[in-house]
Amino acid sequence: MNARYLMDEHEAMRLLTINRGRRERLAAWGVVDSWRTVSAEQLAAMTGSHLYLNSASSNVAASISLHLLDVGTYSAPEVSEAVLNRNCLYRPSNTETFDKLIAPELTWPEWISVTGGYPWSGGGQHDRHNLLSTELALRAAEYLPIGAVLGEKFSSVDLLAGSGLGKKVKNPDNRRADGTIVRTDGMRIAYELTATASKSLENKVRRWAQLLSERPLETSGLTILFIAAPHPDRPKDRAGDPRHEIYRRVASVLKEFPGTSTDSPAARIGIAAWDEWFPARHELSEDFFCLTANFALKNVPGPGKWVKRSLLDEYQFTAWETFDATAVVDHAPLLAATPHWMRAEDRTHLIPSPMERSGFPTPVPGPARPELSRNRPLGHGTGSAGDARLPSRLRL
Repeated sequence: MNARYLMDEHEAMRLLTINRGRRERLAAWGVVDSWRTVSAEQLAAMTGSHLYLNSASSNVAASISLHLLDVGTYSAPEVSEAVLNRNCLYRPSNTETFDKLIAPELTWPEWISVTGGYPWSGGGQHDRHNLLSTELALRAAEYLPIGAVLGEKFSSVDLLAGSGLGKKVKNPDNRRADGTIVRTDGMRIAYELTATASKSLENKVRRWAQLLSERPLETSGLTILFIAAPHPDRPKDRAGDPRHEIYRRVASVLKEFPGTSTDSPAARIGIAAWDEWFPARHELSEDFFCLTANFALKNVPGPGKWVKRSLLDEYQFTAWETFDATAVVDHAPLLAATPHWMRAEDRTHLIPSPMERSGFPTPVPGPARPELSRNRPLGHGTGSAGDARLPSRLRL
């Protein structure tokens, strides 16, 4: 084990509370809290910091020493355990370290940016699943004209169809999509990766279909996309390839919810395949650039029922007049889990200042020499000095 991972609590906390690297550190915590398992390269891409390519960097080593993060590597023979670095995987530890040691050291805006106002959690630690979900979000954020990407933590049924819409979900539970792509008009594409076709897949499709039947598109903006991502040892159209069975099981469930209108589950649950969007290393297909998926829109048996539609430009969505569908696009940059280039601007105006949150007006002292006053507002800059702003730790 790397000796850097064995530093004592005092030294680890010193490194995790200094100002140097604070912004990148908060971003890294937000990413693992939201996306669960990420590779070193994904973490570097999300945060914009190359330091996370070095598994012995102070932010990483201190977080691991405190059991805030777990570190691992790929289960492949060509990966040496002695040299991690780019081959590292990170995920949140299933401990109380964040709540007991880290959260008390954060300002309210910092805590909001890391957790979104929800408890820190290790979540589902299904590493391959989480890595692919994160990779899809990164590629969508980099190459597609979209408004936001949200991790598993912020893709819960409650946020997508319950409290996130100001409503209540019947029989609430902890169900979540693997991630959500949000179009610029606010339409949500919640995606689920699946490597196999099983009874649990049917149950998952049925629960989503039931939810969609209760939430019209114009008041929820919600669509569901299942992405077939079989293990590489199950090549397409060979024995063990689950794709055909995935289509069959999804079609079977949709028969329980007849109709193909705009609000029907059949029109809002699509299927795509990972290898059709990403046919080879460093390759993206045209289907990915349009987020093309198959929908069971024809009333015929077999493969003929599936119709290709682009979720980016062919899928029409107009929000109901009382539904602010784009609010999530405006507020997603407040989350540290959002890719760094999508949260570059200062958005402190979206959250109140500490005085405003307390319910008291900001005190404005009178000028020391009224006869020299030019009625300049408090904090207004003069000359080369800009306007006064909140300290950096109180801004987002």
